[in-house]
Amino acid sequence: GTLDRTLVVFTSDNGFFYGEHGLSLERRLPYEESVRNPLIVRYPPLVEAGSRPEGLVLSVDVAPTVLEIARAPVGEHVQGRSLVPLLSGAEPEGWRESVLVEFYTYENPMPWLRDMDYRMLRTHRYKYIHWMQHPDLDELYDLEADPYEMENRVDDPETAGVRAELREELGRKVLEAMGIADEG
Repeated sequence: GTLDRTLVVFTSDNGFFYGEHGLSLERRLPYEESVRNPLIVRYPPLVEAGSRPEGLVLSVDVAPTVLEIARAPVGEHVQGRSLVPLLSGAEPEGWRESVLVEFYTYENPMPWLRDMDYRMLRTHRYKYIHWMQHPDLDELYDLEADPYEMENRVDDPETAGVRAELREELGRKVLEAMGIADEG
């Protein structure tokens, strides 16, 4: 019937941060509970029920996905990538290996957010958080070994190489987001 030809997307603009890490209820923090948004897609012609595609996705990927499924043109300035290859079970070539998350407080009236600007790089395995006003408080997590982000390894000599690579990639992603560097 009609439902079997209807695309249904359930998502949110943030995760569900409810006091984890000993912090107050604040959805703007760079931890998994906050930055991992729910994304459920039902479209029987493409998505196998119960499937959980792998891949780093962003909220900006939803629009190109819907447009592709609707066979509508995707404007040249639309950000994001269609999730159709991931949803169909394929392993798309050249899929992103990392994502950038940024938060800036500017003149935020909420006093608990002042000086909490950050840039965060997330890969499949690691997360590096750079606190803009407090770089001495940067964080590095191995999400395979520590999925709840309880052990900050930014100063661990064993992760020095990873930290350097992630810092460099973070810099590239920031330039890319500013339109100064090409993707890749």
